[in-house]
Amino acid sequence: METVKEALERTAATLSASINGVFADLEKIAGAVTAAAEAVPGVPRRSAYLFLKQDLADFIKLHSDLIVGAGIAYAPGSLPETPHWLEWWRAQPKGGPRFVTHDLNPDSLNYYDYTGREWFTLPTSTGRPVAVGPYVDFGGINVNIITLCVPAQTAQGMHVLGCDLTLANLEGAFLRTLQLREPVVVLLGPNGRVIASNSARIATGTLLLDEDLERAETLLDVSPGNPTRLPWKLISLQQ
Repeated sequence: METVKEALERTAATLSASINGVFADLEKIAGAVTAAAEAVPGVPRRSAYLFLKQDLADFIKLHSDLIVGAGIAYAPGSLPETPHWLEWWRAQPKGGPRFVTHDLNPDSLNYYDYTGREWFTLPTSTGRPVAVGPYVDFGGINVNIITLCVPAQTAQGMHVLGCDLTLANLEGAFLRTLQLREPVVVLLGPNGRVIASNSARIATGTLLLDEDLERAETLLDVSPGNPTRLPWKLISLQQ
Protein backbone atom coordinates (compact mmCIF):
# COMPACT_ATOMS: atom_id res chain seq x y z
CA MET A 1 0.00 0.00 0.00
CA GLU A 2 1.28 3.48 -0.90
CA THR A 3 2.54 5.58 2.01
CA VAL A 4 1.73 9.29 2.42
CA LYS A 5 5.30 10.20 1.53
CA GLU A 6 5.13 8.10 -1.64
CA ALA A 7 1.83 9.76 -2.59
CA LEU A 8 3.43 13.17 -2.11
CA GLU A 9 6.48 12.20 -4.16
CA ARG A 10 4.25 10.89 -6.97
CA THR A 11 2.13 14.05 -6.86
CA ALA A 12 5.21 16.29 -6.89
CA ALA A 13 6.69 14.44 -9.87
CA THR A 14 3.42 14.63 -11.85
CA LEU A 15 2.84 18.32 -11.14
CA SER A 16 6.46 19.18 -11.89
CA ALA A 17 6.38 17.34 -15.22
CA SER A 18 3.12 19.02 -16.22
CA ILE A 19 4.23 22.56 -15.32
CA ASN A 20 7.68 22.07 -16.84
CA GLY A 21 5.97 21.01 -20.07
CA VAL A 22 4.21 24.38 -20.14
CA PHE A 23 7.49 26.14 -19.35
CA ALA A 24 9.25 24.30 -22.19
CA ASP A 25 6.69 25.37 -24.79
CA LEU A 26 6.73 28.95 -23.50
CA GLU A 27 10.52 28.99 -23.76
CA LYS A 28 10.26 27.90 -27.41
CA ILE A 29 8.12 30.98 -28.12
CA ALA A 30 10.59 33.15 -26.19
CA GLY A 31 13.36 31.75 -28.40
CA ALA A 32 11.36 32.73 -31.49
CA VAL A 33 11.04 36.28 -30.12
CA THR A 34 14.81 36.53 -29.64
CA ALA A 35 15.39 35.17 -33.15
CA ALA A 36 12.89 37.60 -34.68
CA ALA A 37 14.61 40.55 -33.01
CA GLU A 38 18.02 39.41 -34.28
CA ALA A 39 16.71 38.98 -37.84
CA VAL A 40 15.70 42.64 -38.17
CA PRO A 41 18.34 45.31 -38.90
CA GLY A 42 18.10 48.14 -36.42
CA VAL A 43 15.27 48.33 -33.89
CA PRO A 44 12.39 45.89 -34.56
CA ARG A 45 8.90 47.32 -34.80
CA ARG A 46 5.80 45.55 -33.49
CA SER A 47 5.24 44.08 -36.94
CA ALA A 48 8.33 41.87 -36.40
CA TYR A 49 6.39 39.96 -33.76
CA LEU A 50 3.06 39.47 -35.54
CA PHE A 51 3.62 35.71 -35.48
CA LEU A 52 3.04 35.77 -31.73
CA LYS A 53 -0.74 36.03 -32.04
CA GLN A 54 -0.97 32.61 -33.68
CA ASP A 55 1.83 31.04 -31.66
CA LEU A 56 0.25 32.08 -28.37
CA ALA A 57 -3.23 31.01 -29.54
CA ASP A 58 -1.85 27.56 -30.32
CA PHE A 59 -0.03 27.50 -26.98
CA ILE A 60 -3.19 28.40 -25.02
CA LYS A 61 -5.17 25.70 -26.83
CA LEU A 62 -2.48 23.06 -26.26
CA HIS A 63 -2.39 23.69 -22.51
CA SER A 64 -6.06 24.61 -21.99
CA ASP A 65 -6.34 22.12 -19.12
CA LEU A 66 -4.13 24.40 -17.05
CA ILE A 67 -3.76 27.88 -18.52
CA VAL A 68 -6.35 30.57 -19.24
CA GLY A 69 -4.21 33.15 -21.00
CA ALA A 70 -0.76 34.07 -22.26
CA GLY A 71 1.13 36.97 -23.71
CA ILE A 72 4.23 39.11 -23.91
CA ALA A 73 5.39 42.22 -22.06
CA TYR A 74 8.00 44.19 -23.97
CA ALA A 75 11.02 45.81 -22.38
CA PRO A 76 10.37 49.52 -21.76
CA GLY A 77 11.57 51.64 -24.68
CA SER A 78 12.26 48.64 -26.91
CA LEU A 79 9.61 49.46 -29.54
CA PRO A 80 9.75 52.62 -31.66
CA GLU A 81 5.95 52.97 -31.68
CA THR A 82 5.39 53.20 -27.93
CA PRO A 83 7.39 53.32 -24.68
CA HIS A 84 5.44 50.41 -23.17
CA TRP A 85 3.52 47.58 -24.77
CA LEU A 86 1.74 44.53 -23.38
CA GLU A 87 -0.06 41.95 -25.51
CA TRP A 88 -2.15 39.37 -23.67
CA TRP A 89 -4.76 36.91 -24.88
CA ARG A 90 -7.44 35.17 -22.80
CA ALA A 91 -9.01 31.81 -23.61
CA GLN A 92 -12.70 31.79 -24.57
CA PRO A 93 -15.32 29.01 -24.28
CA LYS A 94 -15.74 29.11 -28.06
CA GLY A 95 -13.40 30.24 -30.81
CA GLY A 96 -9.88 31.55 -30.41
CA PRO A 97 -8.55 33.62 -27.51
CA ARG A 98 -9.50 37.30 -27.23
CA PHE A 99 -7.10 40.19 -26.81
CA VAL A 100 -7.09 41.65 -23.28
CA THR A 101 -6.88 45.45 -23.19
CA HIS A 102 -4.66 47.08 -20.56
CA ASP A 103 -4.48 50.80 -19.87
CA LEU A 104 -0.83 51.69 -20.52
CA ASN A 105 -1.23 55.46 -20.18
CA PRO A 106 0.83 56.64 -17.16
CA ASP A 107 -1.52 59.61 -16.68
CA SER A 108 -4.60 57.40 -16.38
CA LEU A 109 -6.20 56.38 -13.07
CA ASN A 110 -6.36 52.82 -14.39
CA TYR A 111 -2.74 52.73 -15.52
CA TYR A 112 -1.37 49.17 -15.51
CA ASP A 113 2.36 49.45 -14.87
CA TYR A 114 3.51 45.94 -15.74
CA THR A 115 7.16 46.95 -15.32
CA GLY A 116 6.69 46.96 -11.54
CA ARG A 117 4.92 43.60 -11.35
CA GLU A 118 6.79 40.68 -9.87
CA TRP A 119 6.05 38.48 -12.89
CA PHE A 120 7.98 41.02 -15.00
CA THR A 121 10.73 42.10 -12.59
CA LEU A 122 11.82 38.59 -11.51
CA PRO A 123 12.62 37.12 -14.94
CA THR A 124 14.15 40.38 -16.18
CA SER A 125 16.43 40.74 -13.15
CA THR A 126 17.49 37.08 -12.95
CA GLY A 127 17.31 36.08 -16.63
CA ARG A 128 15.58 32.86 -15.55
CA PRO A 129 12.06 31.40 -15.82
CA VAL A 130 9.97 31.46 -12.65
CA ALA A 131 6.46 30.73 -11.37
CA VAL A 132 5.03 33.80 -9.59
CA GLY A 133 2.10 33.74 -7.17
CA PRO A 134 -0.54 32.99 -6.30
CA TYR A 135 -1.79 36.56 -6.45
CA VAL A 136 -5.00 38.33 -7.46
CA ASP A 137 -4.87 39.44 -11.09
CA PHE A 138 -6.48 42.87 -10.67
CA GLY A 139 -5.29 43.92 -14.13
CA GLY A 140 -6.94 40.98 -15.89
CA ILE A 141 -9.60 38.55 -14.65
CA ASN A 142 -9.66 39.48 -10.93
CA VAL A 143 -9.10 35.93 -9.66
CA ASN A 144 -6.22 34.17 -7.94
CA ILE A 145 -3.68 33.05 -10.50
CA ILE A 146 -0.12 31.91 -10.89
CA THR A 147 1.94 33.29 -13.76
CA LEU A 148 4.67 31.23 -15.38
CA CYS A 149 7.10 33.67 -16.98
CA VAL A 150 10.24 33.31 -19.09
CA PRO A 151 12.66 35.99 -20.34
CA ALA A 152 13.40 36.66 -24.00
CA GLN A 153 16.70 38.48 -24.38
CA THR A 154 17.10 40.95 -27.25
CA ALA A 155 19.50 43.76 -28.05
CA GLN A 156 16.70 46.19 -27.13
CA GLY A 157 16.15 44.70 -23.68
CA MET A 158 14.55 41.77 -21.91
CA HIS A 159 11.00 40.94 -22.93
CA VAL A 160 8.90 38.57 -20.82
CA LEU A 161 6.62 35.82 -22.09
CA GLY A 162 4.05 34.61 -19.59
CA CYS A 163 0.96 32.49 -19.09
CA ASP A 164 -1.70 32.46 -16.37
CA LEU A 165 -2.83 29.38 -14.46
CA THR A 166 -5.96 29.66 -12.32
CA LEU A 167 -5.93 28.06 -8.90
CA ALA A 168 -9.15 26.24 -9.83
CA ASN A 169 -7.38 24.44 -12.68
CA LEU A 170 -4.35 23.68 -10.53
CA GLU A 171 -6.49 22.41 -7.67
CA GLY A 172 -8.26 20.01 -10.04
CA ALA A 173 -4.94 18.65 -11.31
CA PHE A 174 -3.64 18.41 -7.72
CA LEU A 175 -6.64 16.46 -6.41
CA ARG A 176 -6.76 14.08 -9.37
CA THR A 177 -3.09 13.24 -8.85
CA LEU A 178 -3.00 13.13 -5.04
CA GLN A 179 -6.04 10.86 -4.52
CA LEU A 180 -5.85 11.20 -0.74
CA ARG A 181 -8.55 12.37 1.66
CA GLU A 182 -6.35 12.01 4.70
CA PRO A 183 -4.10 13.44 5.94
CA VAL A 184 -4.54 17.07 4.95
CA VAL A 185 -2.10 17.93 2.16
CA VAL A 186 -1.35 21.49 1.01
CA LEU A 187 0.37 22.73 -2.14
CA LEU A 188 2.03 25.95 -1.01
CA GLY A 189 3.45 28.87 -2.98
CA PRO A 190 6.62 30.79 -2.00
CA ASN A 191 4.56 33.69 -0.66
CA GLY A 192 2.89 31.43 1.91
CA ARG A 193 -0.38 31.27 0.00
CA VAL A 194 -2.24 28.05 -0.62
CA ILE A 195 -2.25 26.92 -4.25
CA ALA A 196 -4.40 23.86 -3.53
CA SER A 197 -5.37 21.54 -0.69
CA ASN A 198 -7.52 18.47 -0.08
CA SER A 199 -9.27 20.18 2.85
CA ALA A 200 -12.35 22.41 2.57
CA ARG A 201 -11.05 24.32 5.61
CA ILE A 202 -7.86 25.43 3.87
CA ALA A 203 -9.02 27.49 0.91
CA THR A 204 -6.97 28.20 -2.20
CA GLY A 205 -5.44 31.67 -2.34
CA THR A 206 -5.41 32.13 1.45
CA LEU A 207 -2.34 32.39 3.64
CA LEU A 208 -1.53 29.14 5.41
CA LEU A 209 -2.04 29.74 9.13
CA ASP A 210 0.86 29.43 11.59
CA GLU A 211 -1.12 26.83 13.54
CA ASP A 212 -1.29 24.69 10.41
CA LEU A 213 2.41 25.14 9.66
CA GLU A 214 3.19 23.92 13.18
CA ARG A 215 1.42 20.66 12.28
CA ALA A 216 3.60 20.07 9.21
CA GLU A 217 4.73 16.45 9.11
CA THR A 218 6.18 15.89 5.64
CA LEU A 219 7.54 18.73 3.50
CA LEU A 220 8.57 18.15 -0.10
CA ASP A 221 9.83 20.42 -2.89
CA VAL A 222 7.64 19.96 -5.97
CA SER A 223 10.64 20.53 -8.21
CA PRO A 224 13.73 19.57 -6.16
CA GLY A 225 15.97 19.78 -9.22
CA ASN A 226 15.05 23.42 -9.82
CA PRO A 227 13.24 24.96 -6.83
CA THR A 228 13.97 28.51 -8.05
CA ARG A 229 12.01 27.92 -11.26
CA LEU A 230 9.07 26.22 -9.52
CA PRO A 231 9.22 27.24 -5.84
CA TRP A 232 6.29 25.15 -4.60
CA LYS A 233 6.11 22.78 -1.66
CA LEU A 234 3.84 19.89 -0.73
CA ILE A 235 3.08 19.69 2.97
CA SER A 236 1.19 16.99 4.86
CA LEU A 237 -0.28 18.00 8.22
CA GLN A 238 -0.54 15.90 11.34
CA GLN A 239 -4.11 14.99 12.16
